[in-house]
Amino acid sequence: MSLPASFAGISAAVHQLGVAADRGFTVSGPGADALISAVTEMQRDVDAILRKADRLGQEPALGQTPAAQVYKPFMASIATDPVQGFLPFLMRLQRDLADVEAALRKSMASYDDSDQAAGRGISSVHI
Repeated sequence: MSLPASFAGISAAVHQLGVAADRGFTVSGPGADALISAVTEMQRDVDAILRKADRLGQEPALGQTPAAQVYKPFMASIATDPVQGFLPFLMRLQRDLADVEAALRKSMASYDDSDQAAGRGISSVHI
């Protein structure tokens, strides 16, 4: 599988999670907390890398050899290429992680709402 296809797969999975949350998919308890914690940690990591993004797009100091002259622009383009570059991927991942967090929080809220509604129904039953 190509790298751009892998990136598209992440976005597709995020979209599917959002659709599931819109249709009532719920997440609860320690599992939800673990997912939110993992997403939050990934968001921090991506944000930290993006704060240093200007350095990633620069040509590295590889010297003046003919090989270095070939590699320097190539290395910078790996970071910045609009289709396959690392920085565009990170920016998309940043948006995807925000969408994942929102979908998980919506799913958690749905679970809490349905749990409370079920609890109200049980408490009103007379034996």
